[in-house]
Amino acid sequence: MSEPENLTENESTLDLGAVIHSGAGIIALVLGGLMYFYSWALPLFAGLMILSAISAVWISWAQDAWVPGHWLAMLPVIGVLVGYLFAPWGYTLAYVCLWIAFIHFIIRGVQKMRAEQGV
Repeated sequence: MSEPENLTENESTLDLGAVIHSGAGIIALVLGGLMYFYSWALPLFAGLMILSAISAVWISWAQDAWVPGHWLAMLPVIGVLVGYLFAPWGYTLAYVCLWIAFIHFIIRGVQKMRAEQGV
């Protein structure tokens, strides 16, 4: 991805959608673990999952970067909806899917760093 021409080498753009998405996801990882012990954590976890999904759709739309794999990223939200509407195990599904997504992005980040270093 190239930087806009009017930025110097030390400046970069900050995507607010990406900050919201990643912040909500990381906080949801913590709250998802807490939801098994504290009832107050469950609605916060569910809300952050919905916020994270909305910001993911926004990022993909704004950057014209939607790929078929992004549909898998919607599984945590589907889990939240299942948990809210039908069965409590939906929240566990959402939490497991969130961890899978987190691990996936860590692996992809390491792969990208290695490719940039020529390893």
